[in-house]
Amino acid sequence: MNAGSTMERVYLDLKARIVGGAYPPGTRLDPFHLAKRFAASPTPVREALHRLSGERIVDSWHQEGFRQPIFAESDLSDIYRWTGALVGLALGAPAIRSIEPATSLVAMEVEDYPARVARLFRAIALLSDNRELRYAIVNSVERSEFFRPVEVRTDPGAEEQLATMETAYQAQRWAELRSKSAAFHRRRVARAGRVVAELRPRSQTIE
Repeated sequence: MNAGSTMERVYLDLKARIVGGAYPPGTRLDPFHLAKRFAASPTPVREALHRLSGERIVDSWHQEGFRQPIFAESDLSDIYRWTGALVGLALGAPAIRSIEPATSLVAMEVEDYPARVARLFRAIALLSDNRELRYAIVNSVERSEFFRPVEVRTDPGAEEQLATMETAYQAQRWAELRSKSAAFHRRRVARAGRVVAELRPRSQTIE
């Protein structure tokens, strides 16, 4: 396996673990320790971490390495507002791609809340002809996956709100979906402090 394909494999595996919540906030992501886990040399692991840092999925500092982000309430609030604004732009565009309602939200094997949120927002991104907007929405979705499970644990109404957005999407009621998305993200901002309280930072090096 060449260096490029090794880096891509490590990047995809590591990204899945990070957004899936494998490492608590503040966990140090050391290339040498991770290299053992991914059966690779430290160089492709470090390159993968730099790529993830560029996507703002991990934090990095000059000469201080990488770590799983530690979120403050303001950080989550900013991400929620940003995601809401991006989704609003996609749904407010003059021309929205037509979809097939019966196949627009493909069922997933595990229909949990985080997967459903990611599926819906990715589907909304595909409505736009603007590639930069599509990329920005997907990036926001990926950065948010880590704390989506905490959202639903701290907000009993989260799944109901999500279901109403899914219904509006399937019916192609874009103005209604845009309004419901705005309400969803306002609620997320209002409850960001509860999510942060459950994300207990813990600094550690992966062995």
